[in-house]
Formats: sequence, C-alpha cells, structure tokens
Amino acid sequence: MATIIAFGTQPDQVEAGMGGTILKLTELTHQVTIIDLTNGELSKNRQSDHRKREAIKASRILGIDERITLDYLYPELENNREIREEISEIFHNTSPDVIFIPYPVDINPESRITAEICSTSFSQLYQQNTAYSKKKIFYYFAAPFTYYQKPSFIIDISKEIEMKVEALKCYESQFEKSIQDSQLFESTLNLSRYYGMLIGTKFGESFTCKEPLEIKNIELMI
Repeated sequence: MATIIAFGTQPDQVEAGMGGTILKLTELTHQVTIIDLTNGELSKNRQSDHRKREAIKASRILGIDERITLDYLYPELENNREIREEISEIFHNTSPDVIFIPYPVDINPESRITAEICSTSFSQLYQQNTAYSKKKIFYYFAAPFTYYQKPSFIIDISKEIEMKVEALKCYESQFEKSIQDSQLFESTLNLSRYYGMLIGTKFGESFTCKEPLEIKNIELMI
C-alpha cells in the first residue's frame, strides 16, 4: 500500500484534475491525503462553513483518508517561509511515496504559485535528507484552460467518471445556480473526454513528470 498526497490551490481543484485517479487509488486501498493550500475564499468577510461542508462531502465520495485545508486566502497565497514550514510538517507526518501537484500554467496564477510553493518546499527537504529525492512527483492538469502540454501518461477513468461527477457536484457554490448549465463544469468534463479520446477510451486524466519513469514490470507496456 502506497501513501499518496495530492496538493490543490483550493477545495475542488484536486477533484477536477484527478478525482477519477484518486477513486482508483482508494479502491486499491492506497492511503490518499488531499492538501488544499487555501480555503477558497478571497476575503475574511466571505469565509463560511459552506465550502468546508462541500469538501467533506466530496472527500467521502473519493474515499480518502484525510483532507487538510490550510487557513489561507487567495490573496495571501505566496511562496514564503510560513507556508513552506507547514508543508514540510505535513510531509514529515505523512511520509508520502507519491506526490501530485497541479501543473504550473502561466495563465493560471493560482496553480503556478501552488506548484512553486510545493517545489521549493520539496527542494529544501531534499537538501536536508537525500532520501526524499526518491519520492515520485507527478503534475496533474487542474483546469481546462487554453493551453496544451504533452502528457507523460493518461489514466483511463471511464469507470470512475460518474463518481468523479458526484464529487464535483458537492461544490455547488462554485458552479453558479445550476451545475448542469455551468460552463466550468462542462469544460472540466470535456477535458476528461479529450484525454480519454487520446487513448481510445471515453474519459481520461492526464499527468506529466519531470523525471524519466522507471518501469519495473515489462508487462505493463503490453
């Protein structure tokens, strides 16, 4: 059983980018923890328990072991010592085998700063202990923006798509009045359809990595 952590800028980002993959991992009894770097609010005046309840409902559907939402607002999200120390503490407590981070897209400043914070934190950890360099780090595509990055691999989530949709529906506050009529929701599904099409399936989720992938079992290539 592997220990896995997935970072997101706010609650709902991990679900949108790799919710189907998480469902596959939890079904195989891997231990998955989601870390939201912000609570998703723009100001303290707008903070409420509604977004927290949505995240709890989505987490139950995904079957994850734990969800940690740091108490930062969007405007407060920056690559500083305070947040890096929090991530380092989480890293020490969970000791993950695999780490997922949103791909740093230039036109999405939130994903870019999240990836920057995580990368800096991990680099500092590696300097303290070279054993951390053996951890696998993958980047998931978190939102359907107008960009293209060639994937390192795509995971078929055709069987998991219905449960992924149910997890996304938990965030009704983010999809305006009707989730069925939400352009963001439909764009997220279309992205899964697109990556599924690339591998000849109905739905897929795409990932990339900076380091070469090691394949220990040759049968996985067949």
